[in-house]
Amino acid sequence: MKDESVRGVQELAYHPKAVTRIIDIGYWLALTAWFAVALCGGLAASAIFPTARGMSLSLEGYEGFLAAEPELGRALIAGFLAQSVFDLTMRAQWILVPVFLIMVLLQNATSISPSLGRQRIGRLALCIAVGASVISIFWSVPKFNESLEAYRTTARSGDAAAAANVKLTVDDYHSYSTTLGTATLASLLVIVVTSATSAPFRRRRDGTSNAPSFVGVSRR
Repeated sequence: MKDESVRGVQELAYHPKAVTRIIDIGYWLALTAWFAVALCGGLAASAIFPTARGMSLSLEGYEGFLAAEPELGRALIAGFLAQSVFDLTMRAQWILVPVFLIMVLLQNATSISPSLGRQRIGRLALCIAVGASVISIFWSVPKFNESLEAYRTTARSGDAAAAANVKLTVDDYHSYSTTLGTATLASLLVIVVTSATSAPFRRRRDGTSNAPSFVGVSRR
């Protein structure tokens, strides 16, 4: 069994087209998964928060705040409902961002000449998407969660005036996170378009020719 596995790996190594196809599949899986994750948080927020504002909601421990600030109270409860989705998308990006970068590097390694023209737009979009995601993961989202926890603690104490004041800080970091999330999503959309758009033909290291898109994705 072990010999057969080794033989299979060796045969795959002698078939560069098969390796290229596997890398292409990994590239598209990572890209579409990252795009879906980036979109998921916004869709959840757009569905949960408007619905919560039109409902009569209650939450144990926040009765005083809900009575004093009904609209803010409903939004606070909606935040509890949506938080699991936001946390999941952040954890997923921890994995998907480096995986996609690895796929990009692998595809770039299969080409003798780097892509030009529209591909420069794709590379710029990649830098923006990665940069925005890194800033979100390591700065804006942690700061937002920290201020949100302070807001919830203050609201739970029943001091509506103090909670409304803390809410201003929450709104600031929410604005930063929203801007970064929008930049990530828009950049990923550009990458999808440039990756799916045909580009000038170029030669691969195995001597075959294809029409790459972003940094080595071929259109066959």
